[in-house]
Amino acid sequence: MRHGLSPRLGGEHGFSLIELLVVIAVLAILSVGATLVVSRGGDTSETAADMTRFQTNYMTLRALAIQGREMRGLTVQGAGMRRARLGEDGWVQASSVQPWRGLVNFSEQAEAYEPGGPDIRFLANGRTSAFSIGFGVAGRCRSDGWSGLTCEEG
Repeated sequence: MRHGLSPRLGGEHGFSLIELLVVIAVLAILSVGATLVVSRGGDTSETAADMTRFQTNYMTLRALAIQGREMRGLTVQGAGMRRARLGEDGWVQASSVQPWRGLVNFSEQAEAYEPGGPDIRFLANGRTSAFSIGFGVAGRCRSDGWSGLTCEEG
């Protein structure tokens, strides 16, 4: 009996260098493809999350304005959105900004009621400022000020 060679393997041990390189190349291609799919889906899901958070803030502030019979506001900045309420000395902005995760594009449809006020104002009668806000490729929300919030995906 010869030592060092297994009779079942016929003298072949392990994988050749070419076989290992082929496996590594295939895994590299698969990981690059998976990374591209995940990153593309991540952008869409992040902007969709921004749109959902905006809708939630809009509905909450509108309800608070109606129930509390006081003006509320929402400032839309490049970095995020910030809640506001009308105090005795003017608008009081919340200290924290809720940051956007994706690209957001805001445009007012009418001039602000007063300088330094929030971009979107919620009145006690349920009306709001007219505006349009886009969330990357996820969708767009708008309000004419009378009929509430309308959002469209994609």
